[in-house]
Amino acid sequence: MNCRELETTLTPYLDGELIAEARGDVEAHLAACPACAKRVDVERHNLNVIRAASRDGAPPAPDALKRRLFDAVRRDDAQRQRARWVRLSAAAAGITIAVVAGHHQYRAFQRRLFEQDAALRHARQLPLEINDPRASDIEQWFGGKLDHPVALPRFVNATAAGARILQVRDKPAAYIRYDGPRPMGLFVYGDDHEVDVGAEPAVGTSNGYNVVSWRNGDVVYQLVTDLDEDDVRELLPPPRPSLAPLPPGTPSLDVRPASLQR
Repeated sequence: MNCRELETTLTPYLDGELIAEARGDVEAHLAACPACAKRVDVERHNLNVIRAASRDGAPPAPDALKRRLFDAVRRDDAQRQRARWVRLSAAAAGITIAVVAGHHQYRAFQRRLFEQDAALRHARQLPLEINDPRASDIEQWFGGKLDHPVALPRFVNATAAGARILQVRDKPAAYIRYDGPRPMGLFVYGDDHEVDVGAEPAVGTSNGYNVVSWRNGDVVYQLVTDLDEDDVRELLPPPRPSLAPLPPGTPSLDVRPASLQR
């Protein structure tokens, strides 16, 4: 260590803040440099005088001043705490909104996946397991084979050609094929509100088909058809008042396609 380097370590040395190795370097230099040793003695003396004067000569703070200081500190702490809670509340609200929006987006995405899978399975025209039945025979045939009831809606001018069990993604589903001027396929599967489908029918498109989806409690219906957009919209007039309750599974609409009326 030289005299210039001592300049940067003098104050920490006098305050006792140096580590043992650095303090040894300072003391070795002071032992070999009388000028620096004298300066350190003067600085130490001045520092002791200042500390003693501060300790002995400064009068204690008045109680009123102490109270004002403590009150100011408490007010400042309270303001910081309130500001912190405001920031946390705003962040929590933003997180909640993001979670809700994300949940709705996820359920809508799930519906599109189910629409896509239903359209692809309908297009394959897989063999039916029961052929040319009445609607009541189909409902009875599915009894006990699935964990959800299968109540068929009645389509005017369309006749059930047969049925079988298929998977729509990971859900076992009843599949009913309808014959008419334009063939249609109806999927019926259980869903605990995972898929974004409500009681009012909604129309989606996938792989060249229109898919009309609606819900009856925990059971989802998806009708796959190649009717054009206008004809599909004809499936969705405003709900009509009815004096008698509709059969289970029947959506609140006139389900007769416009193409089947011609």
